[in-house]
Amino acid sequence: MALLTKRRAFLALPLLAACAKEQAGPYIPPGPPSYAHLMPLRLKVGTLEIQEAGSGTAFLVDQATPLQPTDVMLRMARDRLSAAGGPGKARFLIQTASLTREGGTSGGVFSPASETFRCVMRCQLEITSAEDAILATTSAEATRAVTGPVRDAGERAALAERAVKLAGQDMNVEFEFQVRRHLRAWLQLVAAPGESLPQPVEREALPHS
Repeated sequence: MALLTKRRAFLALPLLAACAKEQAGPYIPPGPPSYAHLMPLRLKVGTLEIQEAGSGTAFLVDQATPLQPTDVMLRMARDRLSAAGGPGKARFLIQTASLTREGGTSGGVFSPASETFRCVMRCQLEITSAEDAILATTSAEATRAVTGPVRDAGERAALAERAVKLAGQDMNVEFEFQVRRHLRAWLQLVAAPGESLPQPVEREALPHS
């Protein structure tokens, strides 16, 4: 009897290990991502233009995801950027917003099949004159690959959504870093009465799941 119990415990070890691997990684809040809780980057311009994404291979998205990379980038731009007043204008452009699915493992008796989703985001922020001449510019890019178990369409959609959300988190940090680094002269750094300005973002190597 003791031998049978030990054998069952041994056979359960791969399954327990697989479950632990599935639960690993940073916590992702449910629902669409929002950046409204962060202090906006106020630009010394009179108008702010946020352009919709284009088309082509740079915007290919796997149908499994319920969350579009372009929607995340547009939300980031609308939540983080604002026009503080000035003679020129700012233009936010999405250059890449893709999500691709790569083959993983076929799975076995004690572990499900796995897949990898890779999300790539790239954007550019331009400061232009009234005559549309570019005065300053900066760009930011983020790539996030997420691998996880996929037993059905629901798990595939959740994995794809996780990749997009994590890429959005990376992009938000990288975008602010690049704006503060290259467009500092165009940032309104004087706080309004009763307002506190955010501390500059330090770029760091973000964990990959």
